[in-house]
Amino acid sequence: MDAVLKDIRYAARILARSPGFTLVAVLMLALGIGANTAIFSVVNAVLLRPPAHVAEPERVVTLWTSDYSGPTFGSSSYPDYEVFREQTEVLAGLAAYRIQPVNLIEPDETVRLAAERVSANYFDVLGVRPARGRLFCPEDAAGPQPVAVISHALWQSRLGGDPGVVGRTVRLNAGLFTVVGVAPEGFLGSIRGVRVDVWVPLQATGLLGTPDDFLTRRGDRGLLVLGRLRPGVPVERAQAHFDVVARQLLASYPDAWRDVNGRGRRITVLPERESRVLPQLRGAVLGLMGLLLAVVGLVLLICCANIATLLLARAAGRTREVAIRLSLGAGRARLVRQLLTESVLLALLGGGVGILIALWAADLLLAFQPSAPIPVALDIAPDGRVLGFALALALGAAVVFGLAPALQATRLDTVSALKEGALTLAGGRRFGLRNVLVTAQVAISLVLLVGAGLFLRSLQHAATVDPGFDPSNVVVASFDLQTQGYTEAQGRAFYEQLSERVAALPGVVGVTLARNVPLSGGGGRRFTGVEGYEPAPGEDMEFHFNVVGPEYFEVMRVPLVRGRGFTAADREGAPQVAVVNETFARRFWPGEDAIGKRLSRFGTAESIEIVGIARDGKYGTLTEEPRPYIYRPFLQDYDEMTLHVRVGGDIARVVPLIRREIRALDDRLPILSLTTMEKEMALATLPQRIAAALLGACSALALLLAAIGLYGIVAYAVGRRTREIGIRMALGASRGAVLGMVLRGSMRLVALGLAIGLALSLLAGRTLGSLLGGISPADPVALLAGPLVLAASALAASYLPARRAAHVHPVEALRQE
Repeated sequence: MDAVLKDIRYAARILARSPGFTLVAVLMLALGIGANTAIFSVVNAVLLRPPAHVAEPERVVTLWTSDYSGPTFGSSSYPDYEVFREQTEVLAGLAAYRIQPVNLIEPDETVRLAAERVSANYFDVLGVRPARGRLFCPEDAAGPQPVAVISHALWQSRLGGDPGVVGRTVRLNAGLFTVVGVAPEGFLGSIRGVRVDVWVPLQATGLLGTPDDFLTRRGDRGLLVLGRLRPGVPVERAQAHFDVVARQLLASYPDAWRDVNGRGRRITVLPERESRVLPQLRGAVLGLMGLLLAVVGLVLLICCANIATLLLARAAGRTREVAIRLSLGAGRARLVRQLLTESVLLALLGGGVGILIALWAADLLLAFQPSAPIPVALDIAPDGRVLGFALALALGAAVVFGLAPALQATRLDTVSALKEGALTLAGGRRFGLRNVLVTAQVAISLVLLVGAGLFLRSLQHAATVDPGFDPSNVVVASFDLQTQGYTEAQGRAFYEQLSERVAALPGVVGVTLARNVPLSGGGGRRFTGVEGYEPAPGEDMEFHFNVVGPEYFEVMRVPLVRGRGFTAADREGAPQVAVVNETFARRFWPGEDAIGKRLSRFGTAESIEIVGIARDGKYGTLTEEPRPYIYRPFLQDYDEMTLHVRVGGDIARVVPLIRREIRALDDRLPILSLTTMEKEMALATLPQRIAAALLGACSALALLLAAIGLYGIVAYAVGRRTREIGIRMALGASRGAVLGMVLRGSMRLVALGLAIGLALSLLAGRTLGSLLGGISPADPVALLAGPLVLAASALAASYLPARRAAHVHPVEALRQE
């Protein structure tokens, strides 16, 4: 122990004698370790951290029912949940919940919150205990007064931490709820990343704008289900038990429990650790997290290579020290340990600063969030796992950048070193390791540069994709009428009056309504029959659709190939009509005119005539293949709608006027969104924007580090060859020849690194293909721009020391030892 303390004290003195080197090395390590720790903090918050305040989370499981169209991880109906909770052979308890946005109505403000509608045993199954008051009991489900449990954050932020909060009444949507308890601080609900502010009993249907019959319909699959296994029951046994339950349900309810392919639905039991994100999204989340960790890992490797280069250059100045200690009997292992102690101390200092950087960077990462009706939140505060990761990363980095220089520094000819005061390597390879490090830096930097270029090219490509409509100069405004107690008749009247008032505003060219804003993340599907068409066994007859107002196709500039769009005459009592897109028409009537053909069983309408064919567009993503699509008129198919306003002039001047008209009709109506359509569509390119921003930042940092590393090694090589350069110039070599000699030597390393980096970039690009949005991983622009930028930076970094070498005075050079 004393020897270790001596090594640490000696290492601290050595580092203190070289404050410039120490500062540069610590800052580089802080950047690398900080970036990695920031990404790991997000990974930890999303995937690794157990849920707060949940007792024995290893016994918690989630149950998923396969969907009608085939996907494994679907939600369940309440009647199915009633069957599931009877399986007490394997379950100690089973709870159901669903999440939905609600409005907290205050005297002077309406606040949008996320609510979980839960069964009465929800908190008991999770083992959560209240911070104040109580949680739900069975009597709350059918009690005369609706009750609610609020989050600790809501209690503090909106209710002022009122110690008498239990018993207070809050208005949620159209209902008054009595607060019976406060959830513990940090408990945010059952879906990772979603911040739940209030919990209400599942049976509070009408008060929150939900149809009263969803608790009785087996076809309504809107519930998520979680349970607690009995002690000693493994997940595998529970899965086998529910396989039997699924077969029994298929036998009892063949219509509801058979999917589109005629197979029986399946029940999947997952442990809590595999359900921290929705399992249907888990693969994409794992892929994104893996990409982020790989990118920042490459940056750390560049940092380590740079510091290793600095340590090698620094070792040249300590040759006599090492030689003297070896000649006095110090073992090579002892010296390597001392040098590694210096590296570890450097890494720990860098790791400490890196944690501070990570706290800032993780917050910056969370800023990349799309606007959403439900609040998004992650607890990225560092815990023991994050601090342990940072420590392990620092120690690992110390070995990576410190071991090879330490071994090389102690592998010398002691007699020659004492005579010459210069570092003489065994085997005579003076610069082999440094060359390897520079080549690796260039290769890794190129991989990051090409990756950033590919995502930037993907964004450029997205801007050129024709979505099938014109989003420019369009303002969209969405509301939540249903939760405010609007009936269908009141909702129709509100939309009609608002459309008329907004249409009369100066600068407004056209006004319409639509259920979904394309490319904004919304949407839905409905089962639709086609008259005269017999589906093949297993054929999917659920289609994406939109409900739109009169003049939608004109206002949104969606070209109609044949027929007409919707008008005010397409209302209740008139013949039912629809518009389909070209792909739908080609699928069911190839070579025929689809105008006049009929659909059946779309929603509640029995027979619908097709009156128009719209050009194909992009509805979900910019990279999707053409898909069948159906439009229905709002006046025949009432739904919650979004106002679409085409503006002829300055949008910024029209937006406050639209807000004024909304407030004039209902000053307490929450406006969920009031923005341009282009901003609303930004979700379509969110993955590419996040990747481009992250890779761009990392590649810029890598480029800077690689340039610093190359500058350092060229400067060191010039210093080592000063005498040789003097002799060459004394023998008649020109400054240009010396300049060219130095540049050729450095650019050979760069060329080798570029070749290796290009090969690695092509391999890495293949794994990114699904995220590139139609751009080839071998995109020539990205593959050409990356090497050019890196080569130019390397040339600039090499030129300064090369120019200094060319101006060496021969006499002064010959005098140097």
